[in-house]
Formats: sequence, structure tokens, C-alpha cells
Amino acid sequence: MCFTKDETNLMKRVATILITFLNLSLLSCDGDEISSKDLLKFDNVETLCDVLPPGDYSAVRFTSQNTAYTITNNGKIFKTVDGGNTWSQQNSGTEMHLYGMSFIDNLHGYIVGGDGDGVFLKTSDGGNTWLSTNFQAGLSSVYFINENIGFVAAGKKFLKTQDGGITWNEIDLGFFSYGGINFFDKKNGFLTAGNVILKTTDVGNNWEAIKDVLGNSSIKKIQIFNDIACLLSTGSKIFITFDRGVSWSSIEPPNMNSVYFINEHQAIGVAQRWPELGYFPNGILYLTNDGGRHWEEKYTIGVEEFYNIKDIDFSNDSTALAVGQTNRGCIIKLRF
Repeated sequence: MCFTKDETNLMKRVATILITFLNLSLLSCDGDEISSKDLLKFDNVETLCDVLPPGDYSAVRFTSQNTAYTITNNGKIFKTVDGGNTWSQQNSGTEMHLYGMSFIDNLHGYIVGGDGDGVFLKTSDGGNTWLSTNFQAGLSSVYFINENIGFVAAGKKFLKTQDGGITWNEIDLGFFSYGGINFFDKKNGFLTAGNVILKTTDVGNNWEAIKDVLGNSSIKKIQIFNDIACLLSTGSKIFITFDRGVSWSSIEPPNMNSVYFINEHQAIGVAQRWPELGYFPNGILYLTNDGGRHWEEKYTIGVEEFYNIKDIDFSNDSTALAVGQTNRGCIIKLRF
């Protein structure tokens, strides 16, 4: 049987709609694929205070089961080797606002920051020493594939290194700002530029724009797991692809600073909560067991120690740490 060109194009559009609907249905299920014993619950949320100096902590990243790093808005780096119970400060050599981290193993890590000017920090000994490189623009995000190949978003420039950060070359993509970076593997990854998603299949040498997905949204975090990519927007949307960007679906959770998906059904989000009456906001936690259709919230019993909760990361599927702005040097430890 032969089809005309118009019929072929129509069939392709219908197939794309069906794929998108199927993906959205998977995310919006009522949780019946999660057994009751595996449901996420706020039963074991522990707030540990006075384990860090008071401050504004912008990100947290695990590198192993018990080892994690957190960074601040004034250049400080702290490391834990016991799952967050105690922390030691490391010498960053900068007072710039630190925004992003990327670790490829326990030894090799990269941190970026700065607003008017920027800084790139690198360790190859588990944070005992950090080497710094200064930039003429602030660096907002970083991702390294291996010890040699990495990328940074530097204001209006997107840069790539192939020698571990010694030299950097601009990849001119014609955009005015760049955001999150993450990879599925050593060749395939996503980059965001304003409200445009860019995709590479050749280790970042070339990037193809995926348009008309985000609308007016811009992206502040890209998480990739099990070949699924979840993009958290600055508004109240999370954009999700199950096929590396061929088709997309979206969910509309509460407005969050960061979210971490354990699997396609379960996730934990962190944010700032403003009471209906009053002038003093505090942190808030969210969780979902049905792919984001419903979110349970928690903002009491320790969470109120935070003015704002800014990031969360998991060491495995059952243990997480959350950080943010706190006057008592607190972190949140969650166990599921």
C-alpha cells in the first residue's frame, strides 16, 4: 500500500501524539505500580542543626554512599564522609557565589560560580586541594563527562574543555544565555539556552535545537536517570522525555527550587513556603508517588529551621540530604 506525502506526515504526527500521551499516562498513574511498602513517606525526616556554619547553601552532591559536598553563596565548600552528620570545610580560595557542581568519582570534582566575574574550581584528590581558574563572566553550571572533557555555561558563552579545564574553547550556538547541562552517556546530552533545549549526539561538538517544547519557561535543573530526562523549569512545570527528546510530556507541580526523581513515579522536591498570613517564609518539602499528579508537603518539625530549601540529592534510593538558607547551620536528612 502506498501513501501520499501528506498522509505520511499525518501518520507521523499521530504517532508522536500517541507516544506523548502514553508517556504522560505513565507519569500520571495513581501509584498502583508502587506497592504500599515502597511508598515514599515523611516518616523519617531528621533536621541536624549546628553541623555547618550559618549560611546560604546553594547545592549538595553525593559522590558515594556517605560522601557529599555542599557549597555556599560566599565561596565555601564543605564535605561530609558520614552521610551528613559532620562536615569539614575545604579551602576554595574564593569568596564568590558558588552555583554548580559536577563529580565523576570520589576524587575528581568541579565547582563553578561567580556573577560579574567567574571561577572554575577543580579537585583530583577528593577535595583536599582545589585549583582555581578565573573567568571574565560568571559561571552558572558545569558538567564533566570524564577527567578531560567538560562544559561550563559562562553567561553568553558556552565553553568546552578537552584537557581537564586547562584550556577552554567557545562553542558558538548563537544564544544569549545558557543554563543546565547533563548527559545520558559520553556522547548524548542536553543543554538549555533560555527556552530552547539543545541536544548533542557527538560529545558536544554539535548541538541541535529542540524548539517548541518549553514555551516561555526556562530550565534550572536537568536530571537524567534510566534514559529518562526531567527538566525543572523556573515556573511550575517539569518537562519529561522517555526517548531522549523525540517526544515530551509535562507535569505541573508546586513551584520548586529543586527536585530529584528516584524513578518515573517517585520524586522529592524542595522549595520556599510563604505563609498566607505573616512575613517570615520557611522551607518546604514535597513528595510524589504517582509521577507528579499529587504532591504531599511537609513544612514543620525541623523544616521550619530553613528560610529557604534550595537543593536535594540522593546517595541511593533511600537516603537523601537537603540544604538551603539557615541561621543554625542545618541540613535535612531523609530516609525512606
